[in-house]
Amino acid sequence: MADTAPRKGTGLAFTYVTTLFFAWGFATSLIDPLIAAVRGAFALSFTEALLTQFAWFTAYGVFALPAAFVLSRLGYARSIVGALAVMVLGALIVPVSTILDFYPGVLVALFVIGGGVTLLQVAANPLAAALGPQRQSHFRLVLSQAFNSLGTVVGPLLGATVMLSGGIFVAGGVTELGSLSALLLLGLGVAFGAVAGALLGALRRDLKAWLPLGAAIGLAVGWLVFLHNYVGGLAPSVAPLKPAIQIDWSQFFSFQSDVVATDAALIDPTLRAQTLGNIDTVFLGLAAFFAILALFIWIIRSKLTSANVSTERSVSPLEALKSRWAVFGAMGIFIYVGSEVAIGSLMTNFLESQNILSLSVSDAGRLVALYWAGALMGRFAGSALLTRIKAAHLLIVCTAVAAALCLIVTQTGGTTAAFAALAVGLFNSIMFPAIFTLTLERSTAPASATSGLLVFGIIGGALLPLMAGRIADAAGGVINPAFFVPVLGYAALTIFAIAAARTAPRSAMAGPVTGH
Repeated sequence: MADTAPRKGTGLAFTYVTTLFFAWGFATSLIDPLIAAVRGAFALSFTEALLTQFAWFTAYGVFALPAAFVLSRLGYARSIVGALAVMVLGALIVPVSTILDFYPGVLVALFVIGGGVTLLQVAANPLAAALGPQRQSHFRLVLSQAFNSLGTVVGPLLGATVMLSGGIFVAGGVTELGSLSALLLLGLGVAFGAVAGALLGALRRDLKAWLPLGAAIGLAVGWLVFLHNYVGGLAPSVAPLKPAIQIDWSQFFSFQSDVVATDAALIDPTLRAQTLGNIDTVFLGLAAFFAILALFIWIIRSKLTSANVSTERSVSPLEALKSRWAVFGAMGIFIYVGSEVAIGSLMTNFLESQNILSLSVSDAGRLVALYWAGALMGRFAGSALLTRIKAAHLLIVCTAVAAALCLIVTQTGGTTAAFAALAVGLFNSIMFPAIFTLTLERSTAPASATSGLLVFGIIGGALLPLMAGRIADAAGGVINPAFFVPVLGYAALTIFAIAAARTAPRSAMAGPVTGH
């Protein structure tokens, strides 16, 4: 079917919708520095602080199905504005909670914002694909996802600068992430990779395919070289020793906090009030940002209403339970999101540890941006790699390397452990889309039902970080052994990838396939 001419103003509407992708990426990654902030301000254990992620990602499981119902009733424009209004409300609950000195109120606020983000994602993804010519729908969605990744990079930078500087935290300022050395190394990597790809392409008489492939590999290698050099430059003056780790498993299964209640009284009230005020500043700014976006979306609502979005009949995700591959894929999404979030959540406190980089918490918080920046670089590189490498095979490599890097973290300290932990972000980059598409290709359930069940699997971000936090608490605050959670997670995903590689997509099979 030929593409129709794009409606006037569609480009502006797509720009605003793309800003929504940035918004929820920014909001989601703000939780990483928030964890360190509330842990210090409220004297919490790792497990208690990681309830922030539990509150946020539980919202996906609770609101995923209601969001689809709301969308069918209100339409895209009103659903997006409503979602942003809910997010404004949630952001405003945070300063009320800090004024009342009530940490559970912060968790309620994150749950409310997470509910709004769930509806936002359900509405924004099909809109990004529909606002323009059909032949460019994949390009628009990938571009929007790139802005989502940009939001996950900016979030920790801004959040750590405001929430983890001053007050009870030592002011930082040594981590200049936008250095020329980064651009130089990335540029050299792309250039050398492109040259190598061109030479190989000339030999194989396929220059058009091998040139971008070489550039993509060069980008990934350049990023790892930069990351290794940058982290190496932050090495403590005295080489840290790997701590003797003893895990008290009785504490792991205990529901009592390992933080003495009187610890909160040892914090200077004036400094604590300043830190809580910094948290308020971030979320008041977030509320204003969401409100402005809602206003702009309402102004161009007619463009969204007229978008050519599919009206396929909604199918319950429960129908996907009849397909073995749909369930398998949902488990994969559960494990992937849980592993990725567990690492990002603990990264700030991990990097500031004396046995790792011994940084100020503010500098460590800003370094978390490198973890998410790796995912951004990997999305660009992965897009090119997937043109020549099967998704299942690339997923095998990425999951196996990620598992190995996490295992290195559990056995080492200092810059080696720091580099390994941050480098996982690069290999996370293609996992979500690869697991998603591999599952859709093999599931015998309707695509909409399979997709709904896969989205429900995001709730893994609520549970696996808590398990990692319990291990860190049981190890006396040493975070290295908590990385055994993603080690097992990525190992399981490697098994998923191998199974996908050995199973042909349904469209490639000779006969009909039945699900069990």
